[in-house]
Amino acid sequence: MGEQKVFIRHPDEFPIELDLQESHPTLTDTSQLQLICHSTKPFQSGESIAIKIPSVASQLEVNGTVERCEDTNDGYELGITFNSLDALARIRMLEQLCYIQRYRNHVLKVEGRVISTQDAALEWIGKYAHLFPCEEESTTP
Repeated sequence: MGEQKVFIRHPDEFPIELDLQESHPTLTDTSQLQLICHSTKPFQSGESIAIKIPSVASQLEVNGTVERCEDTNDGYELGITFNSLDALARIRMLEQLCYIQRYRNHVLKVEGRVISTQDAALEWIGKYAHLFPCEEESTTP
């Protein structure tokens, strides 16, 4: 019985930078986690890319490998895998920061509450961390 892949869908409201890298590691099935994100440009399966989300963590960069690239109406949907435990931990952290900021924006818009990033993190962790990662955007504001 094979292990099921887990997906994190990157929230589109946080621009993601995807830059092609020189190295081309061999695709392995060690990554059980796949980042799903939108790109305005296509990538080839097997290409190494550097991932950055400057609006959330300007200094953090994570390297991954494109597993799939599918044409959509407004660009491309990428599936990106990670070949090290360090990269897995870093992408989970980076995406959690996006979801926490999304929660903070949601609380402001819906409840009219202005909360700090730290308070948003504590609330989000209490309410949604047990659901993360998930592909369905609607389960975590």
